[in-house]
Amino acid sequence: MKTFRTRPGRAERVAEDPARAYVARPLAEHESSGDEGAARVMESGLRRADLSLAEAIEALGTQARTDLHGLPAGAAAHLLSRAAERLGPMVVLTGDSESAQRVAEDLRFFLGAVGDEEAELPQVLLLPALDTSPFLEVAPDRRAAMDRLATLFHLARRLPFRFLVMPASAAVRRVPPREAMVARSMLVEAESELDRDDLVDVLTRGGYLRVPVAEDPGTFAIRGGVIDVYPPHAPYPARIDLDDWLVTSIKRFDPDDQRTVDEIPRIFIHPVRDTVIADDERDAALARVRALCDQANYPTSKTRALLDDLTAGRAFYGIDGLLPAFYDSLETPLDFVPPNTPVVLMDPGAVAKSVDLELHRAGGDRDAKENEGDPVYPLERLYADEDELAELLEARARILIHPYATVSSGGGDGLEPYTSAREEDLRDMGAEDQRPLMAELTARRGGGAEDTLEPIAKRAKAWLDLGMRVFFTARTETQAERLSSLLQGYGVPVEPKARAFAPDLVAGPRSVKTQVVIGDLQDGFAWATEALVFVTEGEIFGTRARRRRKTTQRKRKRKAESFLQDLRELKVGDYVVHSDHGVGTYLGLQRKEIAQSAAERMRGDAPRTFEVLVIEYAGDDKLFVPVTRLNLIQKFAGKEGHKPKLDRLGGSTFSKKKAKVRKAVRKLADDLLVLYAERAAARRDPLPPAGRAYAELEATFPFEETADQARAIDDVLGDFEQGRPADRLVCGDVGFGKTEVAIRAAFRMAMTGRQVAVLCPTTVLAQQHWQSFARRYEDYPLTVKQLSRFVPKEDQRATLSGLKDGTVDVVVGTHRVLSKDVHFKDLGLMVVDEEQRFGVAHKERMKSLRKDVDVLTLTATPIPRTLQMAIGGLRDLSLITTAPVDRRAVRTFACRWDDHVIKEAIQRELARGGQVFFVYNRVEGLYERAQRLQDLMPQLRIAVAHGQMGEKALEKTMVDFVDGQYDVLCATAIIESGLDIPRANTMIVDRADIFGLAQLYQLRGRVGRSRERAYCYLITPPPSAMTDEARQRIEALERFTELGSGFQVASLDMELRGVGDLLGAEQSGNVALVGFDLFCHMLEEAVATLRGEEVEQEIDPELTLDVEHHLPEDYIEDVGLRLTFYKRFASAADEDSIQDLAEEMEDRFGPPPRPAMTFIRAMRLRPLLREYRALGCEATSSRVTLHLREDTPLDPAKIIALVSQPGSPWKLTPDMRLTRYFDADDDGDSIDRVAVLLRMLRSLQKGIA
Repeated sequence: MKTFRTRPGRAERVAEDPARAYVARPLAEHESSGDEGAARVMESGLRRADLSLAEAIEALGTQARTDLHGLPAGAAAHLLSRAAERLGPMVVLTGDSESAQRVAEDLRFFLGAVGDEEAELPQVLLLPALDTSPFLEVAPDRRAAMDRLATLFHLARRLPFRFLVMPASAAVRRVPPREAMVARSMLVEAESELDRDDLVDVLTRGGYLRVPVAEDPGTFAIRGGVIDVYPPHAPYPARIDLDDWLVTSIKRFDPDDQRTVDEIPRIFIHPVRDTVIADDERDAALARVRALCDQANYPTSKTRALLDDLTAGRAFYGIDGLLPAFYDSLETPLDFVPPNTPVVLMDPGAVAKSVDLELHRAGGDRDAKENEGDPVYPLERLYADEDELAELLEARARILIHPYATVSSGGGDGLEPYTSAREEDLRDMGAEDQRPLMAELTARRGGGAEDTLEPIAKRAKAWLDLGMRVFFTARTETQAERLSSLLQGYGVPVEPKARAFAPDLVAGPRSVKTQVVIGDLQDGFAWATEALVFVTEGEIFGTRARRRRKTTQRKRKRKAESFLQDLRELKVGDYVVHSDHGVGTYLGLQRKEIAQSAAERMRGDAPRTFEVLVIEYAGDDKLFVPVTRLNLIQKFAGKEGHKPKLDRLGGSTFSKKKAKVRKAVRKLADDLLVLYAERAAARRDPLPPAGRAYAELEATFPFEETADQARAIDDVLGDFEQGRPADRLVCGDVGFGKTEVAIRAAFRMAMTGRQVAVLCPTTVLAQQHWQSFARRYEDYPLTVKQLSRFVPKEDQRATLSGLKDGTVDVVVGTHRVLSKDVHFKDLGLMVVDEEQRFGVAHKERMKSLRKDVDVLTLTATPIPRTLQMAIGGLRDLSLITTAPVDRRAVRTFACRWDDHVIKEAIQRELARGGQVFFVYNRVEGLYERAQRLQDLMPQLRIAVAHGQMGEKALEKTMVDFVDGQYDVLCATAIIESGLDIPRANTMIVDRADIFGLAQLYQLRGRVGRSRERAYCYLITPPPSAMTDEARQRIEALERFTELGSGFQVASLDMELRGVGDLLGAEQSGNVALVGFDLFCHMLEEAVATLRGEEVEQEIDPELTLDVEHHLPEDYIEDVGLRLTFYKRFASAADEDSIQDLAEEMEDRFGPPPRPAMTFIRAMRLRPLLREYRALGCEATSSRVTLHLREDTPLDPAKIIALVSQPGSPWKLTPDMRLTRYFDADDDGDSIDRVAVLLRMLRSLQKGIA
């Protein structure tokens, strides 16, 4: 029989510390502090406390079982971090994955282990649970599986650690034995011997994917003696350089640009899949699977197919259920830790319940599979039961941290004895969490009070007055500065400098001020006996979403060049644009022989070769483009499926196209300059500086601002402080944080007494924005209203009246806001979302409104960098290109259609109050699938949405779904852009194999937009029935669990739309005619000309050399990569850029062979030839000819004088071809001859004596 008890504590147990003794004084002495509540809580804690922290640590080291309560999660982490110094490593079991994550963060905080997650040897290990049982035919989330194996590897190798944290469901699921983990892992050290084949074998056995470029966790690439490998636990991939059998170096490199970050002495390589059969284990594994199939009377044909998949090493859905066949026996994670390791049960009742639920769920999945006649292992082969777990716990010292004082007489089966404690054994630590403070803050905000943080200020002062050490925690330096500033504004004494938390801060001298520390503490507490208080930023401002440190620490940068410059994805048959000859078909790279001299032919010298890119034009004409001039080539930027008309080589069609576009671009530049001048002439009073209310709103943003987002916010606020109305475009993908920019801008304007109008193209977006603005402003004296056709007429009338008399501060609506009957008392800011989606009449009305108000335009379409540069200064533009990485990474599973899996996925989402997207991209089958779901779960409220519905019907369906009137939205890919429904956090994509990768990525971005964990199920045919390309797409999406994890989804069509959105729809057509790069170049020229700047005609010298100069196939095997490097070299503007590229290439592929070295030397000539305005250069070992333009900087008089000398080696022709003859027997080759000639020309320039 369990009871809850409260019994008097022993105040005399308070440690003999002056600060703590001060706290222990009678309450009356502190009533003047301004917050009796704080003092009362402290006194209550002291009276209840049975043990101080030091006494508790003493007890943990001497007792087989210790039961504690009065210890919130944060305080427990503090206790355990101190205890670990004495007791050594510990295992911590929690009730669920969320708790495990929080406990791990708290432990890292108190250990002072900042960045511990990506350290080579982390102090706190986290073993995540898998979201699916092994009996489901689902490919489990790859990221979670890799994280589990990284932790198991650490334990198997007996590497040092302080804490292993895992949810109880992970503790009962069996894993491969320790010996197998060791065999599938490796430690590679610099300056040691290593057999390349052994390393490749370990990587293959461990489940790594071999790819051309290692840029994602769990992949590796081989280029001769260079092996790139990306272990998932590592912050960066590593490049292992081998000289025969010797590891000469190990360098970490950035996966984005493949450049070296630093050099490291060693790297640990661990498996990324536990279901890969090694050759020496295959026969035994196949025999076990065959026996299992026989036992289930599984059909012979299906058995054979299953064995074939296993033999071929193919992954298939449900392979995890066959794990016992791969090994002689399986173990539990607790078998990996030494037997004397203490185990901590955080909330033992939740731990027991979690184990029961996991075993029940797995048992149900197993029974369903067995009933279908599939081969399936008994539950105990894949899971430890309660009794086995209890046995494992019994063998170790146990520390039970109970959330409540639950007492019983003991006894019971399995984990029952751990869910309560005998009264005489239960010790109260007297600590409290910060829930009372959070409740007070919530109540104050709900009451509309202006000084919302007053309760914090009063308590902080009272805690200091009571002699407590008071710490406020913030996750980032920026947030720490905000918090310090806010606290000082309320008169709270704060140490002047925020610093990263370190354990010595708690042990050091007590401060008379509060201290703001930087760290990721999840749970604050007030601990009377220790005179210690922690308050987290989440408790003050609301929970902030956690971002993976891996991504925040790494400076993720987009490649400097537009992705359009990257020819890596170019395939034979694709359309390309040559800037002189127009659109043709790419036929591949070809090797051409360099013409030999008679002497070379007589000697029988092998012909030298160079590489060319072959383009076919209309009439089967072919153009051979030297690789030294690939800067003239770009992939055709047309909409998907659009087949352009091929130009004729030597014809006039392309030159006519260019002339037409040049004329249009000139007019565009003219219009832009006129707009710019008009805007610069307008005037208005600057806004006063932001006050305390704005700082508080800023701090309540539930995510960390990305660098781009913070910059965009600063840009907008900076515009407000200018003396003229702003007109700024903020561009960023859906979910990149544009709405927050608008919310802060609108708040700044509204708090000055001026009104704000937010215009949205659809009712659904208006509804979403209204909800977002209203939610963020609910604690402030601002009135936010909505205007659209779905708002009742009487509410519309009230809103119109409020806008006219000024009682409505912010209105969010569709084009209804632009109606003639809408009058503002004092409109200050207009926010326009997706302006390009409004009609012409609406745009005209906007123009009339925007003359003297600030305008902020938001667009989700990417604006290419090159285009931004081309119109630099003409349009105020803020780009948000950084994804808000891992708000909560989307768990991604691939599976076949399985009623059981789909039902479970939907039930799980509905159980937490969420909604589900079901996507099928064909209208004809959509209603059948909706019916199938209805038959599966009759209680579901299902809506169907697709593009063939009427506009009003579609809009009504979407609005109702946003309002929560439906559980499941069955839709086509219509939902891929623009929707932001935080409640919808499960997506099921049927026939995911027929979607493109970019489209799947966009779709998946619709979920995972709140604090809830998001799930995406990709339903496909069996892997064996998919095309290789489809299978790769699905695998790629499984790998890219995190938004922005190095996966750049760069869709040409989206970039084209960016041009249309920024410059007008007709410009998209012009881009398609001449190509993106050429269009931007024309625009840049036109703008410069109209500004009166001198425009220098760009020169692209053609090199003809008699030496072999190319990047050999055996040096850079991947054709796409080779093309990319060719183009980047050809586009390099100066010698420094070429040197950087050469270093990058050597860094990635090893020392360049002779033809590659010669190619680099040749490319170094091009910047110098441009300086002399040389259109071409032909060189042999005996002569060099330059084809010069008339505007060459060379002095004609000096050249003629040189040429006129008797016996001169110089020659000049009327068409400006300058030739210099050399002695063919001199040292050096044709490239050396060109370099000598260019040096000679220095003194022949105009103005040089």
